[in-house]
Amino acid sequence: MAEILRHTGVVVNVDGDHTATVEVMREHACTGCGEKSSCTMSDGNNVRITFRNARDLSKGDRVEISIDSRNFFRSLLTVYVVPLLFMLISAIAADAVQQSQLVTAASALTAPAVYFLLLKLFRRGRTSQTYRKITTP
Repeated sequence: MAEILRHTGVVVNVDGDHTATVEVMREHACTGCGEKSSCTMSDGNNVRITFRNARDLSKGDRVEISIDSRNFFRSLLTVYVVPLLFMLISAIAADAVQQSQLVTAASALTAPAVYFLLLKLFRRGRTSQTYRKITTP
């Protein structure tokens, strides 16, 4: 069973279209977390995350944000590893076809841009956002 990564945050803004911005503070628990080296929440700064369709949230609410570690690593793979592979493959292919450094560089820089554009087009509307409003008695 996959581990669930959790952080607590505070809603700092809610827009008219029910989009909430949550600020997640670095917690002391981050120091003992096994995912600390690959987590952007442990760099000492507060992180702001935007949630769509957050109709039940209002400014000042405390929320718990969670992500399954499997989804976390899938996101890392999607954002970092795959574009790097596309960049390397396109550079090698361009160099093999056209012995020009300019063409190779242009191909290597274009490949991740095209990848992220396609990713944005095909991932439109799909979210795996998970939050839970923390109510105080």
